[in-house]
Amino acid sequence: MIPIPVETSDVLAVLNLPKEMVDNVIFKEHKGLVLETIRSLVLENYYQEATRNDYPDDDPFLISFRHNPKSFASKVSREPVFGFCFLMLHSTCEFLNLKTLGEGIVKTVGLDQSATELLTGSEIEAFKAKLELRALTLLRNYLNQCGMERLVELKPRLPKVLKAGVI
Repeated sequence: MIPIPVETSDVLAVLNLPKEMVDNVIFKEHKGLVLETIRSLVLENYYQEATRNDYPDDDPFLISFRHNPKSFASKVSREPVFGFCFLMLHSTCEFLNLKTLGEGIVKTVGLDQSATELLTGSEIEAFKAKLELRALTLLRNYLNQCGMERLVELKPRLPKVLKAGVI
């Protein structure tokens, strides 16, 4: 059993995307990019371990890297890596065409189904930042220095209290 890469059908199950998207070539095209992203963010020894193909189902590393065993599709013989899935959506979200005539992700659909509103560019960027934060949070035990810096950069900061006085 191998932790990553994750099969497209498993990615769709984790991300709650339509099953008919399994044939969408965009996921196959981005798989290498996502693997390289993970390689650049995690320590090399963890990446090498995560791409090995000989783990038994009960191996502690496999279970921790996969996150939560047996929580998705019962037909799936292995558990998808959440970090990989979130990074896959991060990489592909601006290119997906989900039930729209144009390109983009539907934000709202009118009551009569004749009006749709897509996410704007800034909303897609905010969505991608949230996905990357979730992925890096899941992979935090395996991150290298670059990955840790990116995680700190993405974490929302609490607003600072300012004291103002009237003179």
